[in-house]
Amino acid sequence: MNRLSPLSSIFWLGALTAWASGPIHLKTRNLTAADYPAPEVVQPAAQGPGHLLVQFTGTPQAGDVQELVRRGAQVVGAAPDTALTISVSQPISFEGLSVEWAGPLLPQDKISPLLSAAADAGPAPVVIEFHPDVSAERALDLLRGANIKILQHPDLAPNHQLVSAFPAALAEIAGHDEVAYIFPASSDLMQGNHVMACTSAMMGEAAVGQYVSVASGWGGADANGVVQLDYAFTQMSARLPAAGTQSEILRALQEWAKYAKVRFVAGDTSTVDPTIAIMFAQGEHGDAFPFAADSPVLAHTFFPSPANTAPLAGQMHFNDDQNWNIGSDVDVYTVALHQVGHALGLGHTDDPTGVMYPYYRFGAALSASDIAAIQALYGSPSTPSALSITISNPATTAVTTASASVALSGTAAGGAGTLQVSWTNNQGGAGAASGSTDWSIGSVPLDPGANVITVAVTDSAGNTASTAITITQAVSTVSTPIIPTLPVMPIVPVMPIVPTNPVTPAVPADPTPPATTTSTSSGPPSLTVTSPGMTIVGTSLSSLSMSGTATANVTSVTWTNSTGSSGNATGTTSWTAAAIPLLVGTNTITVNAYDAAGDSAWRTVTVVRQ
Repeated sequence: MNRLSPLSSIFWLGALTAWASGPIHLKTRNLTAADYPAPEVVQPAAQGPGHLLVQFTGTPQAGDVQELVRRGAQVVGAAPDTALTISVSQPISFEGLSVEWAGPLLPQDKISPLLSAAADAGPAPVVIEFHPDVSAERALDLLRGANIKILQHPDLAPNHQLVSAFPAALAEIAGHDEVAYIFPASSDLMQGNHVMACTSAMMGEAAVGQYVSVASGWGGADANGVVQLDYAFTQMSARLPAAGTQSEILRALQEWAKYAKVRFVAGDTSTVDPTIAIMFAQGEHGDAFPFAADSPVLAHTFFPSPANTAPLAGQMHFNDDQNWNIGSDVDVYTVALHQVGHALGLGHTDDPTGVMYPYYRFGAALSASDIAAIQALYGSPSTPSALSITISNPATTAVTTASASVALSGTAAGGAGTLQVSWTNNQGGAGAASGSTDWSIGSVPLDPGANVITVAVTDSAGNTASTAITITQAVSTVSTPIIPTLPVMPIVPVMPIVPTNPVTPAVPADPTPPATTTSTSSGPPSLTVTSPGMTIVGTSLSSLSMSGTATANVTSVTWTNSTGSSGNATGTTSWTAAAIPLLVGTNTITVNAYDAAGDSAWRTVTVVRQ
């Protein structure tokens, strides 16, 4: 029987205890003590610090971490929901701790299942992740010692190296204790394209390693299997308009909700579990991961409970020292889309095409692997029934009235998630209805003549349906007295009276013709919207440009959005309102044209942003 060193025997102390917490979900397999070889065949690391997984009977608490540190360990990673990765340089005892098992990562657990192990396979472009406490110099020395080709990329995470290597060399380098995981490199990394790196989601006081497959999301599903999550904005970036920033993050939330049984609703507080609390911050901001002033970190997010407890669970923190943008790099929506995946319980994927790959770029969209992963946690949403809307009052599709307004009501059905009902009048005017499945509109203003009123319903996925009714406002006839017709008298020309002593008027020496006055007013102002050409528009963009024409007496054109923003158009007789910000949902944009006397004309366009 081989004799174990003191360090090896202490590493494997937990392997003799009962297994109660379930496996650690590595990407290569679900790890249990029974899956490991006998302790005698596992030798301690030959050089450098030793790294091992330590599994607790439950989710590790702050006190567990503090005690490990007191005993000489450094926590370098997390493996939800019950394990930590630690680094030690001397023997350590787990006596008195709620540790069930401890052991090192084996070389075969450090190579992504997506990488081919065929002996005749050619060199593969890969990312080698080293444990966070391993210096870059040590990592490069190990790679050079294995004759591995080292590649360069400016956007790599601090503990990552981009290389090209044969399978045999990868198997050799995986045997080093300093190596945590090896996974495929994306085409963007290989081509040198700019990418955004995510250091990982957080569990307690550690980042989750790339070698872990996260296996749990939020609980508390309703009778239909849908998990409802609150969201709350606690602090927005000073670099961007708050409304636009919130709209982009909400768009990222809803993109995930399209594919899983998850519903997001606005919450009143960020301390209730479950809540996705969202903030922009600098430096120290209330967790164990302050943003350094020159840090390349864009954001970090904390996994759902039980990996983290309220209020930390589900929090998304964005580094406000970054140059945030809407619609360009560094893009709020792109970063939020990745971070929401973490907030829902997803770790990093090895699939380079996925949004949850640790390196992602502007404009990324959810891939098949992202959708499969989120559905594995929450299930696939039921196929919604067809969206429909009806007007029940008035009961006919054509009505004539002398009133200046009309009330409408009806029902809406089908679709996915929350329904929103809005109306527009082709004569001008728009607004939102009260209610959803049973909706009502208290007063729609009418203009003389035919008013085509369109009522539309939009669901959470951006699907729409509409119906229309024509309300004709009859022009009232006012009774006037009858005036008798007088006989027409012949017109007799009147002869001028010539004075006896006519006086000849004085003629100016240099006669000046009277000044001609040109009127610029041709009645009340008039306004048209030429783009967009519809009164109800659907879009996924964060802004909209409008343009049109107005009569010559118009001196200014302005716009307002029902969501709160407003501004001035450029030009008058030919005007343009560029980049009107849109929030997710219904945006009613009203354009007003004014003349010098203050008279105005207006038109509205309803824009439904998905």
